[in-house]
Amino acid sequence: MLTSMQLTTTPVLRQNCFIGLTRLIILLLLLNVGISAEATAWKLSRNFWAEEDEKVYSDFVAAIGKSKHSNLNRFIKDSKANPLHGEEDKKFNLSADCADLPYLVRAYVAYKLRLPFSYTASISGRGGDERYSRGNRPASFKDQDYFSSPQQLFNQVVLINSGYYRTGVEIEDSDFYPVKIHKKSIVPGTVYYDPDGHVAIVSEVNDDGRIRVIDAHPDRTISKPWFGAKFTRGEKSNGGGFKRWRPIRYTSDSKTVRTRNHNIVDYSADDQFHKTFTTKGRAGLSYHNYVRLALCDDARKSDPVQEFTFMMKDLHEDISYRAVAVSLSIEKGISGRSHPGALPWNIYGTDGVWEEFSTPSRDARLKVAFREFYDRTRQMIIEAEQNFAAGGTAYARQLAAVFLQLYQQLSPELSMSYINSIGKRMVLSFDDVSQRLFKLSFDPYHSVEYRWGAQGEELASSPDNESKRRFYQLESRLRNQLERAYNQPTPLSMGPEQPPETNTSGWLIAYLQGKPVDASMIAINREVIAPITIEQPTSSASQIIAVESKAAEQVTAKPAESKAGAPGTLESNADKNPAKQSEQNIWGSLLTAGDRFAAAIIVTENFAVARSD
Repeated sequence: MLTSMQLTTTPVLRQNCFIGLTRLIILLLLLNVGISAEATAWKLSRNFWAEEDEKVYSDFVAAIGKSKHSNLNRFIKDSKANPLHGEEDKKFNLSADCADLPYLVRAYVAYKLRLPFSYTASISGRGGDERYSRGNRPASFKDQDYFSSPQQLFNQVVLINSGYYRTGVEIEDSDFYPVKIHKKSIVPGTVYYDPDGHVAIVSEVNDDGRIRVIDAHPDRTISKPWFGAKFTRGEKSNGGGFKRWRPIRYTSDSKTVRTRNHNIVDYSADDQFHKTFTTKGRAGLSYHNYVRLALCDDARKSDPVQEFTFMMKDLHEDISYRAVAVSLSIEKGISGRSHPGALPWNIYGTDGVWEEFSTPSRDARLKVAFREFYDRTRQMIIEAEQNFAAGGTAYARQLAAVFLQLYQQLSPELSMSYINSIGKRMVLSFDDVSQRLFKLSFDPYHSVEYRWGAQGEELASSPDNESKRRFYQLESRLRNQLERAYNQPTPLSMGPEQPPETNTSGWLIAYLQGKPVDASMIAINREVIAPITIEQPTSSASQIIAVESKAAEQVTAKPAESKAGAPGTLESNADKNPAKQSEQNIWGSLLTAGDRFAAAIIVTENFAVARSD
């Protein structure tokens, strides 16, 4: 039995225990709040991005574009190049591919300015691979409070993929929103989403409407190309085109609120998605021409000679970026490995070694750029023919002569080189690359000779075995593709038997010899190319007449020559006769068999199986 003292003290003990437990719980809660407050990646100096903050972000992106660096890590650690450089940058690691780059850059600037940063942490959609699925929309979010340090946040945002940009224009809580094409909207820091699986950031907008972008690649390098038809627009449903970061506000109860579309001044669900476009008195424009014309200060200042020169130099930059990617693959020893004996289910969107070191997407964009050069050159000649005030057909011939002379002059200057498999430097002029454009191998298991489309004597140094050589032949149709096809099989039978025409110099020679202009323009990347609307060029025809006779003499003297060789360059191995190419190809009988070729490659005996050598 309990004594009277025990009966008296038991409630007191219980009460004391309850009070003690309550105090402990309160203490733990207070400690947890303190820990949570300290756990945030950074404390905020302001709960929203002000206009001056956006200017700092824009200037930072512009600085990346102007820097010498082709790697984000090197840029942020360079105190002279990085306008936001600090001591902490020594310990940061910012390694991005194309989809990660905009997120890493935005997060880095947010940290430096101590501003809120929120991003989509997961998405939902229909159709398998998130990068190419339909109906993508945000499923969850994270902000700076979720992480304990800036680097932890940086490490997490690189887990996103290009599918996170693939949201319809109507989505209200996506990280980005589609913009009107206007000089106040297309500024350094604006993002461009190519629904074929690529992302870039605007770094420069010139007075003539040209846009330079920065984009990253699976090998973690950064390139700085000019915007053009090589970037697919897409549709409303997949969110292609130019986008800006959606304004956000961090609330007093530690939540991030995203601004709705109707409250954003430059939001537009329609401006980039018409079939044809009209601006500044010109109608029937393609998307890419519309963007440039809408952003230029004075469309009347267009100079066809400057345009032609710029396009050649732009293409040379693209070739140089490809050279960096191929060199990296060779340095990593990928070409020395045995071929796996099959290609990925889809060569454009995969993972592993193929994703990091192959170049089918990069090569397709290069081919589209060459085709754009070819089409734009013909378009300028058509416009010249219809410029009767300047002389009509006579003016057009003079302009073609100037173009040809420029091509022949610039081709050796815009050269590149590679070190072949026996250590010899091989120099390729601009025209060499143009002539072998559809022979450049995208397969990382091929030797450097095949990667650069070598033939004849130039190919003799290749160590590739029979299986690799057979794969090179079997991949020819895929190399002839301009389109990048994602989220579907890309069998060896995909692609045309013969590549599309891209030989600009050859076309100019034929035109000067009397061949009429073919006014049809190819629909690149499913883009609608409208009938040409003529505008009178302002360049003086008298500036062109002086060189016509000289160029015409060159054409007369060498009617079959369309190649401008460079000093130290091998003689061209690119055969200009498609029929002869087919005869020289050991797989020619298959390639010219039409549908039978598609059936033939299904048979396992027709596949090359990689051997141990």
